[in-house]
Amino acid sequence: MIENFCESLIKQDISKNCYDPITQGIESNGVIMNRKDVDFGNVIFDDIRPNVIKTIPLKDGAKAYKIYVPGPTPFNNTTTTMETGPNRNTFTHDVGMVVLNHDPDICDKIIDPMANGEFVIIYENKFKNFNKPTTPGDSAFQIVGYYQGLRGKTLENNKYSAETEGGWNILLEESKSPRSGLFLYNTDYDTTEQQIQTLLNPV
Repeated sequence: MIENFCESLIKQDISKNCYDPITQGIESNGVIMNRKDVDFGNVIFDDIRPNVIKTIPLKDGAKAYKIYVPGPTPFNNTTTTMETGPNRNTFTHDVGMVVLNHDPDICDKIIDPMANGEFVIIYENKFKNFNKPTTPGDSAFQIVGYYQGLRGKTLENNKYSAETEGGWNILLEESKSPRSGLFLYNTDYDTTEQQIQTLLNPV
């Protein structure tokens, strides 16, 4: 019998996490990168877990940019949904945010590029999974847009919106991603956080 290496087989018990209960929500801070700036040839995946990236470098001269979304529900409307396909099912990832600003620079340097560009975002879940016996904190940092790129789905400026206070409502979407979740984790939480800071401030 020939083994099918692409079989979809469950490999873990399904149960509630009683020691570190899951919590909803995303932290206010994240980073965004132009997808063309990612140095894909030098990305390092975990040797055992294919949905964990250990290192995601940028090309020389490139940098990531900070995202700060205030309020009690930052990155609202950020979701993952299975997408049915003719040969295999994939996932659609949406990342929502608001920009509480509106001036010529915001339009030129953020909104206009988002209309047609492709992006990768790293956001931090409020659920870190610190009490996990192995790899504690590996649930914290999630990567979206690595496979297909996040593209603008909604870019809306409503002058009378209470949610955006006259700023921008943004929804970026990655469709046909092969994985339900992709995480950044290298050694521990602190090391991973420092790596993200290096993306923002390259040497």
